[in-house]
Amino acid sequence: MPGDAVVASLTQAELEAVAADLWRRAPSGAVVWLSGDLGSGKTTFVQAITRAAGASLARSPTFALVHEYPSAAGPVIHVDCYRLKHPDEALDLDLFGLAARARLLVIEWPERAGPHAPPPYAHFRFAHADVATHRQLEQVG
Repeated sequence: MPGDAVVASLTQAELEAVAADLWRRAPSGAVVWLSGDLGSGKTTFVQAITRAAGASLARSPTFALVHEYPSAAGPVIHVDCYRLKHPDEALDLDLFGLAARARLLVIEWPERAGPHAPPPYAHFRFAHADVATHRQLEQVG
């Protein structure tokens, strides 16, 4: 999705469409970063990706930092770095190794992994929108 600017207040259906497009266009092994405040739609976006992939519905990985969702095209791996207290804790997650075997690796709170997070194919920033049924979505970079 590099080069495509996405900055909008999106409904759930529009968010689903962005996620489905990302799933179709991203090459195997692509890394997607999701940034934003708690409750701003990051896990909802991952759920939309897993629906597009035909995988089981994603769960919030806050307690188990890594969840893997098998799909016919390869696994969607969802990592939540929120609980990392220091970037070096991400070494135990082996994010580069996860990316190597994933069809798509999605990392929430990638800034907490610092240099241990693989560079993104796409980076999305989420925020709460003025309308409760919408999410603010910005593609970074």
